[in-house]
Amino acid sequence: MKSNIMKIFLLGFMGTGKTHWGRLWAAQQNLRFFDLDTEIEKHTGLTIPQIFEQHGEDYFREQERERLHSFEKEDEFILSTGGGTPCFYNNMQWMNENGLTIYLVTPLAVLKERLLKEKMHRPLIKRLDERGIEHFIENSIQKRKAYYNEAHIILPTESISDITFDEIKRKHV
Repeated sequence: MKSNIMKIFLLGFMGTGKTHWGRLWAAQQNLRFFDLDTEIEKHTGLTIPQIFEQHGEDYFREQERERLHSFEKEDEFILSTGGGTPCFYNNMQWMNENGLTIYLVTPLAVLKERLLKEKMHRPLIKRLDERGIEHFIENSIQKRKAYYNEAHIILPTESISDITFDEIKRKHV
């Protein structure tokens, strides 16, 4: 997908580091960085947990699609998507048609450790114990893998370094 315009969509399970790497790469490349959840919160005036509690997941997914599609008019950015974003409303196909998609893959043990620390901020796991979180991660990744694997680039997070995005840019953008 060679192009002069950089529209980068980062995807992967919650806790993979999409926001961390997106911010870092955007700063390195002088690109704007966006986090899709933050954009949803700005648009609705509610936090993600409030959206889930007050309106449910279906409403959240509709807001997610709407905010995602608003990036059609934008250029020169890196967008960190939610873990489930690719799995609803043909979002994965839309992202592939509108930019470069990068799937960040993180080992289960690392995800579990990270998510245990921040579970109160994650509506889908906040009521789960350690074993429940592990089970949730395994099941969710299994269901989402087909979508994630449609990404233009599949990148194991343990192999990422500060120069990774320069390498990606040379090969794909």
